[in-house]
Amino acid sequence: MSITVCLPAGAADDVEEAVAQAMAPFESDGSGSPERDVWDSWYVSGGTVHGSGFNVLPGHERDPRLIHEIPGRWWRPGAEATPNEFGWCAGGPRGLLDFSASVEEAGALAEAAWRRWHELAGELPEPLPRGTFTARRRTEPGYSREQAGADYHGQPLLAAFEAYLEKLPTERYRWDFLRSVDPVADVGSATLEEFLARTLFSALNTRNVLTLDGWWHEDGGPGIHSLCHGPATCPHTPGIPAGQEHADAYLRDLPADTLLVNVHCHV
Repeated sequence: MSITVCLPAGAADDVEEAVAQAMAPFESDGSGSPERDVWDSWYVSGGTVHGSGFNVLPGHERDPRLIHEIPGRWWRPGAEATPNEFGWCAGGPRGLLDFSASVEEAGALAEAAWRRWHELAGELPEPLPRGTFTARRRTEPGYSREQAGADYHGQPLLAAFEAYLEKLPTERYRWDFLRSVDPVADVGSATLEEFLARTLFSALNTRNVLTLDGWWHEDGGPGIHSLCHGPATCPHTPGIPAGQEHADAYLRDLPADTLLVNVHCHV
């Protein structure tokens, strides 16, 4: 799993050490606090398109304050940081990160994609359904799953639609936004309302959060406090109310100099 670790601005001098201190209460160390035993290894990750890191605000792509992935922290001490892809990072000051992806924009992109499919459908040969190619695997020895998928998606309408999707600005959304293993059924046979409902349900990237005041919020849950053994005995009020929308808002509303670091954990 991945979690966004929030750190004060002063942690910029030694990000890894600050992350280690923030993560320490949640190590799976057999201390008798099973609800707080979460991870057994972690490393700073991100920095590639759809790599669970962050999109950088345009104009700040080369800012030295951006954080880079450091792979294999636990099994490769002293490993070199991996260069970020342009426009992406493993973290940095919140004010340099792009949180502008929205349901409204995703809806506009999805509607444009649906309409483009139907425009192309009026210009190109009608594609064969996916089942035609999967059926060949049962009757033709050596006809592989990979070849069936390539032949299905290589049909003119599907290939033209995929080329159109490649031009859409969808990088800030989930990796599978607007993508489908069966576009003939999922796009071509769906009404616009059905297509929007399906694609917008999980269009936005969501994040687990370790807050500045030590609350571990996973999957929009109520949170576990770093100072307490578990929710049943914790007297503190969570920093974020339960619900993914509150976790997302927490990150967006943090002071601009707060450091956000994407951390990949083995749990």
